[in-house]
Amino acid sequence: MPTIAASLLSLCLLLATASASIPSNSGYSVVWSDDFNGDHYAAVDHSKWNQIYGTPSQNGEEEIYNAGTGQVHLSGDGQVYIAPTLSGDEWLSGRLESTGAWSCEDGNAMIFQAEIWVPNFTGDPAQFAGLWPAFWAKGNSYRTSGTSWPLCGEWDIFEVTDRLSNQNQGTLHFIDANGNNNGNFNGRYHTWAFKVDRRNSDWTKQQLTWYLDGNEFYHVTGAMIGTFTQWEQLAYKSYYIILNVAIGGDYPGYPTSQTVSGYDASMRVQYVAVYKT
Repeated sequence: MPTIAASLLSLCLLLATASASIPSNSGYSVVWSDDFNGDHYAAVDHSKWNQIYGTPSQNGEEEIYNAGTGQVHLSGDGQVYIAPTLSGDEWLSGRLESTGAWSCEDGNAMIFQAEIWVPNFTGDPAQFAGLWPAFWAKGNSYRTSGTSWPLCGEWDIFEVTDRLSNQNQGTLHFIDANGNNNGNFNGRYHTWAFKVDRRNSDWTKQQLTWYLDGNEFYHVTGAMIGTFTQWEQLAYKSYYIILNVAIGGDYPGYPTSQTVSGYDASMRVQYVAVYKT
């Protein structure tokens, strides 16, 4: 699949306030959410989130995911901070994976949505070299039955690096019929969403759609994917939510001596919600 970019330069965007409640979506009900309310420096709700520990084996990444509150904690004003931190010569960071997973039932629609702040990648990209904040989802078969990636499917809803400057990269990862893998935020809060829409009985006209602050910026149909097997993998299976800040590697490149650490490098999330019709 091609990579899709949504430019912020032509959009009029408003700064959101902290302590956001879970917003409504007309025609949808909230089936799961987290507003990250709690005491400053408290841990996330582990009935809702698995906090990953250790070093990932993909992309040559440098971070060590920490299981404590050093890199992942509540702000005290209705947010969670994921703050990558340089400790000696090691980068510590955080990764949250929802304990639940959700699928879109036949004849219905489903939305994954979050309100997120990341640093100003357009101001001085050298400061953010190697930082890779992301809001994404992975096919639940990856963890329930050991289905390999990318056969399990992946939705990249929001990710940004210094290489992308003021653009978000939205991507689908899956295995095609030939076995191939396809695949300026300006310091403000923005709402990122991804919708699975199976309300059309013709699977070729069903859609996966990306949104920025309520505005569609790209969609993919079953016809664009091409075969039902691949569409089923992307649109019918259950997916779990991931929030993380990766550091360096083959992509997007390695951090340098100029890369900021701690809160200046953090991703801040005011809420995450799953909606269904």
